Amino acid sequence: MIEKVSKFGNSNEKLVEMPVNTDDIQIRHVILPKGDFMPKHISNSNVNLVIVSGEMSITLEEQEQINYGEGTILSIPINTKMLIQNLNSDLLEFFVLKAPHPKKLGAPEEAIKC
Repeated sequence: MIEKVSKFGNSNEKLVEMPVNTDDIQIRHVILPKGDFMPKHISNSNVNLVIVSGEMSITLEEQEQINYGEGTILSIPINTKMLIQNLNSDLLEFFVLKAPHPKKLGAPEEAIKC
């Protein structure tokens, strides 16, 4: 078999999982219920956020908060301060694609978990 198959979960509660973590890319799957958020942090790689459902409220650096809906892909450069929140939807579901993998950029292990 040439392909590698990875599965991701489904939930009505907060879920943060990493279905893909190879030498080349890190893919995280996140579900946030209304009012929940990902802690403010600085991106440790080039990040693409793929919004599957709901509406993401995101603050980058010192910019004003912006809302983006499903079907949107946000590309965020490395070393960008970010805060991701679900302020408006029952559930927000999105994928975080980091490439290159943060460890290739010398990111500390604890930062790779963000």
